[in-house]
Amino acid sequence: MTEQQTTDKPLNGRLMTNYTSRKGKKKEWKDLTIDPLSEGYDSHHAEYVVGKAPITWALLEAGQLFSRSKSGKNLHVKLNDGRAICLDTRQPIEIKPSIRNSLQVWVVTNFNSTSANKTDF
Repeated sequence: MTEQQTTDKPLNGRLMTNYTSRKGKKKEWKDLTIDPLSEGYDSHHAEYVVGKAPITWALLEAGQLFSRSKSGKNLHVKLNDGRAICLDTRQPIEIKPSIRNSLQVWVVTNFNSTSANKTDF
């Protein structure tokens, strides 16, 4: 058999298909909005402290609490590599792959929910 005949030969009863020619909707990433809660808003009744130095988004683990601003006036939870949710507004945010290694966030280093005087939801 020639090389062309070998590549055209069905594999396990199936013809080889070119997966790069798949059609479908390409993911469109939205730009991050300015965080409206970054200044002067803190609805959390529990005490928490954010770190003194920012880290990059890629270093966060899923489930970690973080703030998008150094003032720490808002809290988010990382859901996966590309998404997080704001605890104040319950709005999800998407992080573009192009900024995941440069986006700076402040990790919550101490969270004391026993200091809350009422539920926060």
